[in-house]
Amino acid sequence: MNVLFPEEAVHYEGPMSKFRMTADSGNTVERGFCPTCGAQMYSRTVEPTGLPMRVRAGTLDNPDLIAPSAIIWAESAPAWAKLDPDLPHHPAGPPAHLANKTS
Repeated sequence: MNVLFPEEAVHYEGPMSKFRMTADSGNTVERGFCPTCGAQMYSRTVEPTGLPMRVRAGTLDNPDLIAPSAIIWAESAPAWAKLDPDLPHHPAGPPAHLANKTS
């Protein structure tokens, strides 16, 4: 589960391992990992710029900060996943109106 924040609102302390790749969208993304345990901390789009940073909800000091507002990649969810039927479902990555929403 991800929480979207403007990149300038996110701050990590300590070392971070980083990995860059081309996502299914064709965008260049960077993923940050804890170098000690390997947990993924975030994913951010490097190119194009200006998109919100995707922070793993479980890494937040307060994971109850915000409730989910949509389900993305629903098409590739495993059969056992319980997807909230009251939330909008998107088959792949977030549509532009969600990707650009940072509040």
